[in-house]
Amino acid sequence: MLNIIRNIIAPACLLLLAGCATGTRGDADGTRRLAVSIEPLRGLLEPLAAGRFDITTVMDRGGDPESFEPSMSSRMAVDRAEALFVAGGLPFEQTLTDAFKGDEVVKMADVVEPVYGTHDNCGHAHHHGHDHDHGLPDPHVWTSIRSSRAMAAAMAAKLTELDPEGAPVYAARLDSLDRALAAADSTASAILATAPSHAFMLWHPSLSYLARDYGLQQVALGAEGKDFSAAGITRAIDKARDSGARVFLVQRGLDPRQAQSVAAGAGVRTAEIDPMAHDIAAEIINITHEIARQ
Repeated sequence: MLNIIRNIIAPACLLLLAGCATGTRGDADGTRRLAVSIEPLRGLLEPLAAGRFDITTVMDRGGDPESFEPSMSSRMAVDRAEALFVAGGLPFEQTLTDAFKGDEVVKMADVVEPVYGTHDNCGHAHHHGHDHDHGLPDPHVWTSIRSSRAMAAAMAAKLTELDPEGAPVYAARLDSLDRALAAADSTASAILATAPSHAFMLWHPSLSYLARDYGLQQVALGAEGKDFSAAGITRAIDKARDSGARVFLVQRGLDPRQAQSVAAGAGVRTAEIDPMAHDIAAEIINITHEIARQ
């Protein structure tokens, strides 16, 4: 009897140790998990995966994707996921993908036509709705309703691969989401048709894909969180005047005072935006309203 018990327990212990060594996907209660790097990606994935997967967002709301560093607890949460969805060009995402023990990393940049040149000389970036095929690709691929449609399709394809039984669910949900995004794109286009200027100002060139979609001029004056000298402010004001912009878009969470100084000197107003919003399509409509305001 003792030998029989040993023969049963020993293999079970080996399996348990093997599971601990390789890591476990999901939870003990059977919950299946996915991870995304930033909240706008969650906003696209959630309507597709709700009820079949739980989703973890690595970067907290209000974080700066250019300087964010994931915590150890965030990395552990990611490693429990069956797949990791990333924008594909943000610095902290490389840390995530290097540490991720799973094979399923889905980069949104792989399904979006890139915009080049906006981040080679941050602070001197203009975008007029066309690409210059040189330099680094702009990492802010999610700031576009049209790109969001391609990203949602890629997400649905990966969900179907991970969960074939849910294929009809994902197909129906993608159809509904794509219709909503197409309607939002039409709304944004109609709003901008009445805009007094197709130029807008901001510190960091984070809306390059939106600018490309609608033939806008993005005038990026500098880097987020960095103070300008008096001479730098003068140059920024001159640049703003030359562009014909009517609005200075200020990212939520940043100190608006310096932007207000530049805007006052240039004779433009300021407006707060949130390019890291959960519902990026709704935020893009908000941004186009601000650009189109008379």
